[in-house]
Amino acid sequence: MKLSPPGALAALLLAAALPFGSSRAQSPAESAVRDGEAVWYTAMSTSDTEPLRKRFEEKYPGVKVTIYRQPGEKVRTRILAEAEAHRYSWDVVSFNALDMEVLDGAQLLAAYVSPETATGFAPGAVQREGRWAAIYVRQYVIGYNTQAVRREDAPKDWPDLLAPRWKAKLAMDEDDVEWYAGMLDAMGREKGTAFMRALARQGPQLRRGHSLLTKLLVAGDFPLALVHAAEIDSEKKAGAPVDWVRTLDPIVTAPSVVAISSHAPHPNAARLLVDFLLSQEGQKMIARRGRVPARLDVVSPEAAALKVHYIKPSLAREFNRDEREYNEIFVKGRSQ
Repeated sequence: MKLSPPGALAALLLAAALPFGSSRAQSPAESAVRDGEAVWYTAMSTSDTEPLRKRFEEKYPGVKVTIYRQPGEKVRTRILAEAEAHRYSWDVVSFNALDMEVLDGAQLLAAYVSPETATGFAPGAVQREGRWAAIYVRQYVIGYNTQAVRREDAPKDWPDLLAPRWKAKLAMDEDDVEWYAGMLDAMGREKGTAFMRALARQGPQLRRGHSLLTKLLVAGDFPLALVHAAEIDSEKKAGAPVDWVRTLDPIVTAPSVVAISSHAPHPNAARLLVDFLLSQEGQKMIARRGRVPARLDVVSPEAAALKVHYIKPSLAREFNRDEREYNEIFVKGRSQ
């Protein structure tokens, strides 16, 4: 006897449960069972996605989640190559907002306004047209070593870094173009560029990678560093002598966003998976993995009150210009 696959069996049972001739509209879960699968391309680590996959499949039996995981650039390249060949195998994609702008520009994203985004999300976390929504964020902040800098003496805002006492005391990533673009967008290009040139004259130390910056900050190699808030929180929880400034205005916030393919082979399952990732349950699971969830009703009241400024995906169009400017100001011309 040939056995039906689990998804098909679930769909048959679902159909049998309806009265003959019933015209009741199917629920999102029932429609997803008909699809049977959702293919998710993502830059998230396997250790982060696996708990989400297991819980989703447990919650919605009959819907399998197949995950392809690679760094964001490789995910984007694969999707574009598949589109060039008129081959569409993915349903859902999640990675940084700047890469998502490329897919949006190629008309590869479907418009879907998840009901989960009706409340709980900050302005900038959900695209107005509904083609993407943030699932977690990276927040650029000033971190400090508490053995070198007392809390009351730490900078309170970005202009404080220009004080003589912080000359050569700040460390930055040598490739912080994303933060640079977000700051200029928030401050205005003229004011923002003037601030960046003044900051460069302070002689910041340059390193490669925010994880390295955090580790060196913990070790006391420098008193201040431009780092990601979540990494400082993780080190602080483990007992390291570090903290970060919560009064910054703005806190440049780079979202990792989720979207649905405009050619999704399993559109109903795709929408259900996106709903789950944006739900309080999904967001709490993401938070337990050490990431900062996008939902404000999941984070602490203190975190919800931060003066965040979301990086606009449209900034990707000027990325080459911003990268050139950043290198000229911080890498080549810090003494100008």
